[in-house]
Amino acid sequence: MNDDFLELSGIHGESQRRELLSAEEFPILEGLSPLSLRILNNASRIMNVSKGVEMLHEGDTPHDLYFIKQGKMAIGRQSGTQLKVIAQLGAGEVYGEFGALRKKSRYASVYTAESSVIIRVELSAIQQVLEADSEFHKRLEALLTERMLSSFFFSHPVFHALPDRERAELARTFPIHFYERNSRIFSQGKTPQGVYLILSGEVEVCYRTRSKEERLLEIRRDNDILGEVAIKNGTELAYSAIAVSDVDLLILDKEAMKVMHDQHSKSFETLEAYINKRSERTVLRLKENMD
Repeated sequence: MNDDFLELSGIHGESQRRELLSAEEFPILEGLSPLSLRILNNASRIMNVSKGVEMLHEGDTPHDLYFIKQGKMAIGRQSGTQLKVIAQLGAGEVYGEFGALRKKSRYASVYTAESSVIIRVELSAIQQVLEADSEFHKRLEALLTERMLSSFFFSHPVFHALPDRERAELARTFPIHFYERNSRIFSQGKTPQGVYLILSGEVEVCYRTRSKEERLLEIRRDNDILGEVAIKNGTELAYSAIAVSDVDLLILDKEAMKVMHDQHSKSFETLEAYINKRSERTVLRLKENMD
């Protein structure tokens, strides 16, 4: 790509005048092409933010991507009437990746823990670079995975009692499975892969009767479970699950359940009780809808 094109595109001049973002200061940008860096810099603006400002609110629709140049940020989730801090971020780190990658409402709030200098980059530019650079996409996806799992384990009734160290370890151990809207997660009558925990999104639970009529039994959302009847009874799946929106799932297969049993025995017992209780409710619901 030559300089003539850059001049015509409007990227060349302005980005050279103000390079707010660099790979040296923000490791997640390492390996980006000069053009990608120019696109990001051209769409960025710097903000001096006082302590205690809520930069992003849990439940908000997607915003931009934010780079911390100076200061500290606190990530928190609402628990009853209290906001509990689940992580802190410092200079050289980023936040806002969930909105950038999933385009859904945020799962946590972000506050300035002290006076900070933040570089805000427009979402449209982030999307452009994500499409052009697979490595940047992978890095941002890995960051999202770790943070989403940490937040999930922090807020879920089965895992919240775990020490911070063990929650962080689990977040590094288990992968997230992503399903696009309208995709089938699993089908009634098939062999289960494991138990499915919903990290984000909505899932339709459908039951096909003996007369071949498919009925919507319920819609399950964040922190709920799927596949619980088959897991409890060791049989085929009792219903189908279809993604209503883009969905992130944690699938605990036999190997993952063994890790839970061997390394986190108390949480494993709580998980078993949780599966059994959810299964009992589902069985009753299925009986109500049988021909």
